[in-house]
Amino acid sequence: MKVVCLGLIFLLSTAFCFSQSIVRGKIIEDSKKTPVFGVNILVKNPLDSTTIAFGFTNQFGQFEIEFNSELDSVFLTINSMTIQKKQVVLSPNGIPVVIEVTSSSLDLKEFTVEGIKNPVTQRNDTISYDISGFTTVNDRVLSDVLKRLPGIEVMSNGMIQYQGRPLVKFYIEGLDLLQGRYNLANNNLPIDAIESVDLLENHQPIKVLDSLVFSDRAALNINLKRKNTWIGTGYAGVGGSPFLLDAKLSPMVFREDFQALFTVQGNNVGENLEDQQRNLTLDALLDLLNTRAIKEWFTFPGLEMSGLPKERARFNESMLGSANVLSKNGKETEFRLNIDFHQESLLQEKNSFTSYFLPDADTISFVENTRLEHIRRKLSGGLNWNRNTKRNYFDNTTSFAVVKNEVDGNVFFNQTPINETASMPMLRIENKLKLLTPIKNRLFDVRSTVSFQKTQQELNLIPSANDGIGHAGQSYDFLVQSIDFQRFFTTNSIGLTFKTRNAITIQSSIGVSALMDKLGSNLSIDSLANDQLLAVNRNSTDFTNLSTFVKNSVEYKKGGFQLKADLPFYVAYLDRNSLSTRQSSSFLRVYLEPSLNARYQISGKISTSISFAKTNEFGTGEDFFPNLIVTSFRNIDVNGSSLPESVRSRVNYGLNYKNPVNGLFFDLSTSYSKTLENVIAQYSLADFGGSARSLVDFENETIRRALSLRGSKYLSNLYTTLTVSNTIQFQDFPQVTNDVLLEYSNRINTSYFEIAIKPKNYIGFDLKTSLNLINSESNQSGIARIRQVSTAMGLDVFPIENHLFRADFEYVSNEIKDSNSPQRSRFLDFSYRFTPPKSRMDFSIICSNILDADVYRSYFSSSFILGVQELPLRPRQLLLKVNFSF
Repeated sequence: MKVVCLGLIFLLSTAFCFSQSIVRGKIIEDSKKTPVFGVNILVKNPLDSTTIAFGFTNQFGQFEIEFNSELDSVFLTINSMTIQKKQVVLSPNGIPVVIEVTSSSLDLKEFTVEGIKNPVTQRNDTISYDISGFTTVNDRVLSDVLKRLPGIEVMSNGMIQYQGRPLVKFYIEGLDLLQGRYNLANNNLPIDAIESVDLLENHQPIKVLDSLVFSDRAALNINLKRKNTWIGTGYAGVGGSPFLLDAKLSPMVFREDFQALFTVQGNNVGENLEDQQRNLTLDALLDLLNTRAIKEWFTFPGLEMSGLPKERARFNESMLGSANVLSKNGKETEFRLNIDFHQESLLQEKNSFTSYFLPDADTISFVENTRLEHIRRKLSGGLNWNRNTKRNYFDNTTSFAVVKNEVDGNVFFNQTPINETASMPMLRIENKLKLLTPIKNRLFDVRSTVSFQKTQQELNLIPSANDGIGHAGQSYDFLVQSIDFQRFFTTNSIGLTFKTRNAITIQSSIGVSALMDKLGSNLSIDSLANDQLLAVNRNSTDFTNLSTFVKNSVEYKKGGFQLKADLPFYVAYLDRNSLSTRQSSSFLRVYLEPSLNARYQISGKISTSISFAKTNEFGTGEDFFPNLIVTSFRNIDVNGSSLPESVRSRVNYGLNYKNPVNGLFFDLSTSYSKTLENVIAQYSLADFGGSARSLVDFENETIRRALSLRGSKYLSNLYTTLTVSNTIQFQDFPQVTNDVLLEYSNRINTSYFEIAIKPKNYIGFDLKTSLNLINSESNQSGIARIRQVSTAMGLDVFPIENHLFRADFEYVSNEIKDSNSPQRSRFLDFSYRFTPPKSRMDFSIICSNILDADVYRSYFSSSFILGVQELPLRPRQLLLKVNFSF
């Protein structure tokens, strides 16, 4: 006990011996007399220079440091990167002092930090891709690099998708020059002029709606290095055999108030230049649905190349000219002019062996050898006037398209020669208006679309075994089927958009729409028996769909939760009349098309969404012709059923993960839909291989299911992009074949893997492989199982600076179950490129199809059809090419 007491006395005496000391004051810059923030102050013992305490000045330059000491004076060492070091002696009595210091800068010796920069970054809703992290010496234009960006998927037609859905907009320096036809930019914009690509998530393209209507769609913006100057790409190539020509010149300029992109191209090397005219954004795809484009009535064998690029079998002469200009004034008003012309002459040969599986277990087989000469010309354009501000929105587009489509074919059908020619011209004129302007605290919405389309098509068969009634066995000198069709369509609405106090956005509109079709057809034959031209079948029908609608939409957004509900209400009057058969019918339909979309941002990396929608669709004037129409030398159609009506319900679910810093993206989506219809397709198959298709009244349903997984990962230290995906699709539907109702099931499983290793020097490697499993069966026939494997490998070698060697190898396998004749094809291509130092020009030698594969064979299947097709391939050829950019 005495020891404890002595210890306490010792501790108390020690504590009182070291009294509490304080230094306080203010530090100012000596010339400006301004306080200095963040200065480091060390309190030191003047006897041995040991540090007793430390502190920092605040934003007012003040400091106050407490410490235990019995010293009469202390050293203060004052230092920072913005002042000269200073030492002062103070008494720790707590009296405030003012210390003046002198400004100074710290000179650092030069040094280099070596490392690998992450080319993918994210800020808010913008994911930025630094193009320099993905480009190689093998890249020339934007499309060469886009397909390697993690999280972005580029489809075979050039469509760009993010999280499994198409872009809503494509910008260059924040402006929409191309109005959805962004393949023109992807295939022509030089890669050395691009700095970065921005992916804009949750992008609302209409500024006045930005705080009212949320968007879960993405847009792409291209940021350029070189602006306010002409840039572009071009090339010229010649070769053989046969004689080859490939040329392009694409000048363009991008300024804040003016953009222009021109291109002139031509080739006979197999490239389809029409792909650059396609509208690929979500807005453009929705416009196509609203436009109600008319169809080509006559069908011909297509260039179907599952697993292999079509360029290997396309014998063509293609030309493209495009002019795109955008001008922007100081009032944020933009004017766009887009003009495109495309012409392609295509020579296509195809041999096929096809089997029809009948309900009675019998089979009809036939051999078809075709040689088609196809010439297609298209002139299209549009003039757009747009003003997009936070105050209001105005957009008006007047567009047109003129198409001349001609086909001349020679067919050997079961060794019977037939000449089949067709002319399918089309004309389309359209105007679209959209206006959003505020009225008090409401947003007034006006929309209008007016379009007119017309076509006069004709099919000639010489000779013909089709008498227009589906019978065979009699021959005719020739058959002429003519179609005259025109359509007028308009939809107009006015509405209001406003936001309530509880953050709910309401959109309401009322409108009317009208669809008016007029169809006339005439089928004539010249009989050998009496050598007289006879009119066999005629159609003259009118169709009208007049609708009034009220649309209401409610949106709610709070934090990471978004909800949108639509409840449109329609009253439709439909009338159709056949002057040739004196049949007419009219009726009224009242229906709803509800939809619900919910999205939740679980975290900055994970989001999930679910949607439901119900839609009603009605047939048009193209679906009503009580008398026959011959659509090809072995196919006829007749549709005299009730007006086709379908009700479709669908549910979609999605789960998305993104980690741009680590270059990791993952998407999962699943969908289920059920379509109820009042008519069903009926096929009558003749012994000679002809087919008659008609619609008959019968209630039925079609069910579709799909599951898709996709993941991509970028390894920055290896300059490598990995992509893995798998899609499973199911379709169950009924069909009537030779008066027997059959239930068909289709299953398609597609797996895909891609790796691209693209270091900057020495060697590069890329691999793409896909597996397609196609199963088709009915409740009365077995399973047709088709297995398709496609693998493409590329190897880049840089043995010497400015020299590049590349080899490409492709392997395609097509097999069908229980078949002893699997179809396999192999291709090898080689190229060499020399780029002069400090030059934007390079010289290439390209050798294609070195193994000289001459034929490509593959299987195809659809409901009761199973067959094998054979296409001739372009021969081994050599091309000398000069590429340049400016």
